[in-house]
Amino acid sequence: MKCVILAGGFGDRLWPLSRKKFPKQFLTMDSGNSLFQDTITRNMPYCDGFYIVTNTAYQEIVEGQMKQFQGIKYEVLLEQEAMGTAPALYAVSRMLPKEEELLISPADLFVHGDGYMYAIYKAKELSAKGKGVLFGTRAEEPSTIYGYIRYKGNEVIRFIEKPSLSLAERIFSDDDIYWNSGMLLCSNEFLRKEFKEHTPHLRKTIERIHVEKAILEHSKNLAVVPLRCKWCDISNFDTYESLAQEKQDQNVISYACENTSVINTTSHQLVVTNHLKNVYVINTNDAIYITDKSCEQDIKGIMALESTDKYNDYFDVTPMVYRPWGTREVISQEHGYRVRKLHVYAGKSLSKHSHSKRNENYSVVKGILSVELEDGIHEIHAGESINILPKTLHRIYNETSEDVVAIEVDTGAEIDEQDMIHLDEDIEKTELPNIYRLEPAYKDYLWGGNRLVDVFHENSPYDVTAESWKLSAHKDGQSRIVGGEFDHTYFGDFLREYGSKVCGWKNQSEERFPILIKFIDATNPLSVQVHPFDDYAFVNENEFGKNEMWYIMDAEPGAYLYCGFSRDVSKEEIQKHIENHTITEVLNRVEVQKGDVIFIPAGTIHAIGKGLLICEIQQNSNSTYRVYDYERMDTEGKCRPLHIEKALDVLSLEKYQLDAYGLEEPVKEGSTTIQKLCLCKYFECTKYDVEEEIMIYMDDASFGSIVFLSGEANIICQEENVEAKAGDSFFISAGRKVLTIQGVCEFILTNI
Repeated sequence: MKCVILAGGFGDRLWPLSRKKFPKQFLTMDSGNSLFQDTITRNMPYCDGFYIVTNTAYQEIVEGQMKQFQGIKYEVLLEQEAMGTAPALYAVSRMLPKEEELLISPADLFVHGDGYMYAIYKAKELSAKGKGVLFGTRAEEPSTIYGYIRYKGNEVIRFIEKPSLSLAERIFSDDDIYWNSGMLLCSNEFLRKEFKEHTPHLRKTIERIHVEKAILEHSKNLAVVPLRCKWCDISNFDTYESLAQEKQDQNVISYACENTSVINTTSHQLVVTNHLKNVYVINTNDAIYITDKSCEQDIKGIMALESTDKYNDYFDVTPMVYRPWGTREVISQEHGYRVRKLHVYAGKSLSKHSHSKRNENYSVVKGILSVELEDGIHEIHAGESINILPKTLHRIYNETSEDVVAIEVDTGAEIDEQDMIHLDEDIEKTELPNIYRLEPAYKDYLWGGNRLVDVFHENSPYDVTAESWKLSAHKDGQSRIVGGEFDHTYFGDFLREYGSKVCGWKNQSEERFPILIKFIDATNPLSVQVHPFDDYAFVNENEFGKNEMWYIMDAEPGAYLYCGFSRDVSKEEIQKHIENHTITEVLNRVEVQKGDVIFIPAGTIHAIGKGLLICEIQQNSNSTYRVYDYERMDTEGKCRPLHIEKALDVLSLEKYQLDAYGLEEPVKEGSTTIQKLCLCKYFECTKYDVEEEIMIYMDDASFGSIVFLSGEANIICQEENVEAKAGDSFFISAGRKVLTIQGVCEFILTNI
């Protein structure tokens, strides 16, 4: 699914907070991100690409704020002037194949809460039926009315764009009314058909018109899903005030005021209000706006009348500059000097550069600022300062987990940004190791054994060890990093801090690492079970679905597993087999031996039989629905719970069809035998049987995971050289590099 973000519009609606050249969607909220950045982050788990529609005047802001999303696929579509949303969406619809699914969202919405994920997946279900799906909200006082939706069930029976206030007041009390949140999910085929039917002239003439008026008011094929989370459109001071609590509490004293709101964005000015009524006071570093609440939007007319060279800078630009690494705010500037407040986010870095004519002095107020000079790294603590002379190459960064605040004083003949010489390097690059040894998490399920300890010398604390989670950032069992500066760090904690730098651009969401790898010792058979697919798991379990691949590391004679049904079945038939404990009668039994590969798509019923040692590579999920467990008792003498209802929801009832999912025949490359085990949308796995040495070339797209099945080896990358043996697991960071594996060994390399 692609996400189309509408980030155009003008910036003076919230002046002086926003400006003509810095509109409201780029304002930083209390969260630390802008509304635009929150829109990207909110939709990353669901979309594999972004189309950002904005004005040419905002291109640099968009590009700058997108830099924090390393590797994300996006394209910026530029408008010379504001033409409404319909022409932009029409242009996008012509660029993409008709079967593509689109999530369309304004960039100035605040949306927060678990209900968003539910709404997305419910909307996808309806979109699959050919509907254009609106997201309805029950906000008590919607600030901007995108339209109202009268519905029955999920079907829209009437849509009206921007009703009058009297109409809005009259209809809002009805039970079958939603406000339109401004978001739309649909197939591109739906969008093309609706444009062709209702606004065919857009093909030849670009008309200033919004999508609500262009097609939604006329469409007979709309559905609606409830958006049961916090939602508002930031269109006036009231809505901004409701979300920016920090700005209201900052240096404000109100005495005997009635219905008066003060928003103070400065930390160095006190605002005192006395005996005011129905007034807004908006104070920024360089401008203050005081208005009767009923006249707040008169500012547009005032700016039109007073727009001269004398005041244009105040109307158009803001003293606060936002960058991927933090913010810079001009506090004072005159000829020959400038004072700025510098805020550097945790783990962020400015580019390496020098100045030909100006001197810079940094005094740290909070945190530890690192400054790289030719003679080494200098750590500047709170209360300390450093002076940087003209023509000195330097880089400023924050390698701590807390933000840094510093005061920058520039002096010299030239202090504008023209006096800057950049070193051509990646500003987001932080020096991190390439290779990370991982210590697994262990599970003592009742069907486990001792081979993981006996064969691989695992350091398990249990008498019976069923699973060793070799690569895991899952909350139910995280691996730990062993050795180096991150020794004993949980793998998930490491990824939360450095995910964008080490995972590669294919890993779209840093919050959810995509895979989990484990060794399984099935001394006894596992339960008959099924895993959900993504759409079901996100809604019901708040995590990924689970597609998985099994590589058979060892198998006792006659060992087998179950994979899918041996014939087509019905839910009613399966229900009876479960009740009669005869479910295995309709399962597809597969005898296996060492070296076999089985792919288990989500929704496929399956069970691992006894006597198997397996390397399982799967999506990062722990959602398993048991159907049958042989009536076994756990250590407390109780049967483990079954999950029949959920299992029936996701079961694939057709006869199992064997699919190779990228499995290829082994090929010889020098002294190494290479075999592609799996290639699917979730992960790619390759097995290497090395007799001497193999060189593996990596790139920026994905990290690598290496688990050793047998033998011993050295892993060499740049200056790093680590020893490896059977059972060891390593995470390899993304980037253009060469891995050299020397020794006699077998291992599986996994990436996405």
